[in-house]
Amino acid sequence: MVAALALTMAWLLAPVALGQEEAATAEAPVDTGLYLSTFWLIFAVLTAAGWVAAMEWLNRDAVAVGEDAKRWNLILFLVGALLWYAGWKISLRGFTVLLLFAMGGLFMVYIRSRNLKVPANYRLFTPEHLNDLGARLLTQMGIQPKAMGVKSTREDRTSIVLMKKDGTTASALADGRRAEHAEAIVASKEIVENAIRARATDIHLEPKGTELQVRYRIDGILHNSTPFPAELGKSIVSSVKVLSDMDIAERRKAQDGSFSATLDDKKFDVRVSTLTSVHGETMVLRLLDSSGGVIKNGLSGLGFTPDMLKQVTGVIHSPHGCLITSGPTGSGKTTTLYAALSEIDAYQRNIVTIENPIEYKLDNVTQTPINPEAGITFASTLRAILRQDPDVIMVGEIRDAETARTALQAAMTGHFVFTTLHANDSVTSIVRLLDLGIESSLIQSALTVVVAQRLVRLLCNDCKVPYTPNQEFLRKIRVTVDEEKTFYKAKGCEECQGTGYRGRTGIYEVLMVTDGLRELIKENPSLQDIKNESRRAGLISLQEDGLRKVMQGLTSIKEVIRVTK
Repeated sequence: MVAALALTMAWLLAPVALGQEEAATAEAPVDTGLYLSTFWLIFAVLTAAGWVAAMEWLNRDAVAVGEDAKRWNLILFLVGALLWYAGWKISLRGFTVLLLFAMGGLFMVYIRSRNLKVPANYRLFTPEHLNDLGARLLTQMGIQPKAMGVKSTREDRTSIVLMKKDGTTASALADGRRAEHAEAIVASKEIVENAIRARATDIHLEPKGTELQVRYRIDGILHNSTPFPAELGKSIVSSVKVLSDMDIAERRKAQDGSFSATLDDKKFDVRVSTLTSVHGETMVLRLLDSSGGVIKNGLSGLGFTPDMLKQVTGVIHSPHGCLITSGPTGSGKTTTLYAALSEIDAYQRNIVTIENPIEYKLDNVTQTPINPEAGITFASTLRAILRQDPDVIMVGEIRDAETARTALQAAMTGHFVFTTLHANDSVTSIVRLLDLGIESSLIQSALTVVVAQRLVRLLCNDCKVPYTPNQEFLRKIRVTVDEEKTFYKAKGCEECQGTGYRGRTGIYEVLMVTDGLRELIKENPSLQDIKNESRRAGLISLQEDGLRKVMQGLTSIKEVIRVTK
C-alpha cells in the first residue's frame, strides 16, 4: 500500500519537477500541454485513488474469505505499476482507460474466485447483493426502500427455524423489537443456515476491532466468511445469548448454553460457548445433527477396512474387556464410540455412558453428564454406575490415573468398557497408560483393543484431477505402486466451495492385544518394543491405511501427510 501511494505521488509530481528543470536549462519552451488537460488530470487522480482503495479493500476481503491476499495484492500492484509506466511514456488518457479496464477485469476474476469459497448469502454482485446495496443507499439518503420497490436492508430470506429450550422461536423474539435487534436476529439465522448448508460443524464468532469475524469449520478446516460491522456483531452475539438462555449482561465470565435449529426437516442441537477476549466476547457454536448423522450406519459407515471392521465388531460384542480409541482432539474418537454402541442391542444389555457433554441422544441408553464444579467427575460417576448393574459402560475420556484404573478394573469384572485417550497412535496409548501409573498386570488383563484414528478429507468427485506424483517423494514416504495406479489431487469447484474436498472419512490403526503383547506388557516395555511386537502381529499403521485410501482415489497424499505427520 505504501509503495502504491509513493508511486502515485511520484507519477503526479514528476512532470512538474521535470518541467521546471527543463525550463531552467533550455531556451525552448517546454510542451506541457499533456499536463494542462484538467479533465484528464482529475480523472487520473481519481483513478489512482481508486486503485489504492481497491488494493486495501481486496486485502481485507481476501483475508476474510480465505483467499491468498498477498498473491492478489501483488498482481493488482504489478498491473497498476505497469500501467503507470505506460501512462508516463505514452499518454495520460491511455493510462486511465487501460487502468480502468485492467482493474475491472482483475476484479471480475477475483470476485468469481472468492464467491466459490463463501455461502450464497455472502457472495458479491449477485442479484440479492445488488438489491441490498440499493436498499442501504436509499436508506442513507432518507428514502424508505419499500417506497421505491426495493426490499429492506436485511429482509429475512432464511428458511431455518431457531428455537429456545422453552419453544420460543427466534422470529418471535424479533417481533416488536427495534430495527437493529430484529436485524441481528435475522443475521443470526443467516449465519446458522449458511453453516448447515456448508456442512460446517462449528461456527466461530470473533470480534476483531471494527468488525465481527465469522468462520466456519468445514471438514475440519476453518474457513473465513464475510464479517459484520462491530455494532451489528455485538447485537448478533447478544441475540444468540438470548436464544441460548445466557445472561446477556454478563460479558466477563465464560458461559455455556444451547438452542435448536430446524432446516429442511432436519433438526440440529446447537451448543454455544462464550469467552472474553481483548476485543469483546468470542462465541463458538457447535452444530450436532439430532438424527445421529454418521453414527446411524454404525461402524460400517466410518471408513474401516473390511478386516479392521471384522476385528472391532467381534470385540465389542464380548461380555467383558476394554476398547480404547485414541487420537488428538477432533479426530472422531467419540463418534467411533457412539457408532460402536449403536451396534449393540440396547434392549438386551444395560448400556450406561458418562459424558462431558452429552453430544448425541441414544435410544434406550442411560446417559450421564458430569459436572466437575459440583464434584461429579468421571471417576466418582463410574464408581456409582458400577452399582447400577451395567453390561456396557462408555467413559467419555480417561484424564487421570483414578479414572483409568477404575475403568480397567470394571473391564475385568464382567463389563465391557469403551473409552477415549489422548495419544498419537495405538502403541503410544499403552505407554500412556503405563505413564499414568497403571499396573502393567491390570493393562495386560483388561485391555482388549486400541483403535487410533484420524479424519481425512475426501476429494470432491466433481473436480478431482488425476496426476503423476514425484517418484522421489513416493520413495521418501516408502510408497511403491504399479504404473497403472491413478493418483488424484484437489482442484476446486463451486460444489466444494473451491477447496477441492467434500466430506471426511476415517483412517484407522487397530491394535489387537495378543498373547504375545500381553507377555511383553508384563515387562514394562519401551515404546519401540511394543511397536516391533505390534508389527509382527500384523498392525497396519495410520499412514498405511491412509495411503490405501489414496490408492482408491478417495483422498490425496497431501491430505494423508497433513493428518499423520
